Amino acid sequence: MRKFLLLLLFVLKVLFSQYIAGDFVRDISFTDSNVDSNMTILYSEQSIKELISSSKVIVISFFGPG
Repeated sequence: MRKFLLLLLFVLKVLFSQYIAGDFVRDISFTDSNVDSNMTILYSEQSIKELISSSKVIVISFFGPG
């Protein structure tokens, strides 16, 4: 029962912990890849702050694609 309550608290915290406009977010850089029409893989460096400043929505998935 205790493990269930801890899991429930964790899930609720994750569901309701969202950033709002003006919150401080640590800048994270990553390499993004795209495939062009010639089937060549193109790599580009992205950062979270650049994406946020261009008003894009960021979804981080820890459990695989989708």
